[in-house]
Amino acid sequence: MEFVLKTYNHYLGQVRRLSSHRSYRRLLIGSIVSALGDRVGYIAFLAAVTSHSNDALAVAGITISEMLPGIVALPLVSLIVDRFDKRHLLIIADLVRAALFVAAAFAGELWLFFVLGFVSMCFTMLFEPSRQALEPHYVPEGELTQANGLRQGFLSIVMMLGPAIGGILAGSIGYEAAFIVNAGSFLVSAFMVSNLDPVTVRDEKRESAWREIAGGYRTVKQSPALKYLFALMGLFALVIGIQFPLIYVWVHENLGGGPSDAGWLFSAVGIGGLIGGSYLSTIPKDKHPFDGTTLRGLRNIAILSALDGVIVMLFAPQTTMIAGMIVFACFGAIGTSFHVAITTAFQELSPPEYRGRVFSLHSAVQGPLIVVSIALGTPLAREHGAEAVFLVSGGLEILLGIVGIFWAKRIMR
Repeated sequence: MEFVLKTYNHYLGQVRRLSSHRSYRRLLIGSIVSALGDRVGYIAFLAAVTSHSNDALAVAGITISEMLPGIVALPLVSLIVDRFDKRHLLIIADLVRAALFVAAAFAGELWLFFVLGFVSMCFTMLFEPSRQALEPHYVPEGELTQANGLRQGFLSIVMMLGPAIGGILAGSIGYEAAFIVNAGSFLVSAFMVSNLDPVTVRDEKRESAWREIAGGYRTVKQSPALKYLFALMGLFALVIGIQFPLIYVWVHENLGGGPSDAGWLFSAVGIGGLIGGSYLSTIPKDKHPFDGTTLRGLRNIAILSALDGVIVMLFAPQTTMIAGMIVFACFGAIGTSFHVAITTAFQELSPPEYRGRVFSLHSAVQGPLIVVSIALGTPLAREHGAEAVFLVSGGLEILLGIVGIFWAKRIMR
C-alpha cells in the first residue's frame, strides 16, 4: 500500500511538473481530447456498419479502411511532415477530420463509412507523426519516457471512457450523435494546438521530392537500432493485426455478448494502461528502461513483446466477462509499456529534422502488415474460431520476443 501511495504521489508530481510547460500542456490536452473523440467515433462506426450488415467482414473492413492510408498516403505525408510547420499541420488535420465526421453523421450508405474512415485516417497519419516529432521539443531533456508514460496514462482513461460514451450515445440517441461528438473533439484539439511555441530545427538542404520522402528510409538504414526496431515492429504488426477486430467476434463466441460487452473489455484495457502509464511516468530518468541506444533497452522491448503474447494466450480461452476483464487489464498495462518503449526509442534515435519522416515510415510499414494479418486471420477465425487464432497469435508473439532478445545482442555488438 505504501508503494502504491508513493507511486501515486510521484505521478501527480510529474503531472504538475510536466504540464507546467505551456506548449506541452496544450499539445497533451489537444491530443487527449481528440483521442477521446476517436474512441467514441470508432464505436459509432461499428454501430453504423452493423446497422447495415451483421457480417464480421464488415467490421474487419472498417479496420482495413483505416490501415490502407499507410500504403496510399505515405508519399505525401512523408514529403510534407518535415517540410512544413508541424503546428499548422496539426490544425489542418484536426479541422479536416472534424468536417469528415460531420459528414459521417449524414452518410446513409455502407460504402460511405469505409471511404470516410479511409480519408480521416489519411489525416490522422498527418497528425500523429507531426505530434510525435514536435513533442520532444516541449519535454525536458531526458524525460521522454516519463512524458510518454504520462500521455499513455491519460489515454488509458480515454480508453475507459470513450467506448462507454460512444456506446451510450449510439444506443440511446443514435450513431449520428457519436459522430458529432467526435467532430467536436477535433475542434477542441485544433484550438489547443493553435498557440504552440515555435520550434527551431536545423535547416536541411532541400532536395528532390523523392529524396526527401526517402530521407526517413535513409535515417533508419543508417541506424542498426532503428533497423532492429522497424523489423521487430513489422513482424509484431503481422502477428497481432488480426487481434483487434477479432475481439468483437471473440465476445460473441465465448461470451455470447455484443458491442457493449466489447466496450467493457476496452475499459479494462484502459485501467491496466493507466497503471502502466502512471508507473512509467514516475521512473527516474537515470533508470530509463527502454533506451534504444543500449542492449538492455532493446532487450526490454523484445521482452514486452513476449509478455504481450503470454497475456493474449491467457485471454483466449476465458469464458466469463470478469476473467476476460482481469486479463485484459494486464494486457493494457503491457501494451501501454510497449507503446511507450517504441515511441521513446524512435524519438531518441531519430534526428529532429528527420523525426517526422521516421514516424511516417513506421506507420507505413505497420498499415499494410496489419491489413495482411487481417486478411489471413479472418478466414481462419471463421473456420476455427477466434479463440484458436488468439492462441496462435499469442504464441507467435512469444516466439518473436525470444528471437528479439538474441537478435538485439547481435545488432548491438
